[in-house]
Amino acid sequence: MSTPDPGSQQPKSFTEVKATLGALMDLLLDFSFKRYVTPHLIRLLYALSLGAAVLASLTWMFSGEGGVFSSLFRLVTGPLAFLLYMISARVTMEVVLAIIEIAERMRQK
Repeated sequence: MSTPDPGSQQPKSFTEVKATLGALMDLLLDFSFKRYVTPHLIRLLYALSLGAAVLASLTWMFSGEGGVFSSLFRLVTGPLAFLLYMISARVTMEVVLAIIEIAERMRQK
């Protein structure tokens, strides 16, 4: 009986990550722009956008000196601003995806 080569046994998750990165690099290096990279990166862009919104809201809520009214104003408007930003970021991402989907369907015709 032959023993399997330890180098050939890669965890499935590593193989999937490697395949995903390879596909992403193929998309990024497609100079003909026949395929769109945005649908593949939209989750990452959305997560980064929400992370930036969280940091901005927390900075707004807990920065600066001021009186009681100023502090209460920041504590109320910080979450509201985050909610508005989250809605606008989501809508923007969906509009971008819709435009790309329309372009792909038009190309197929």
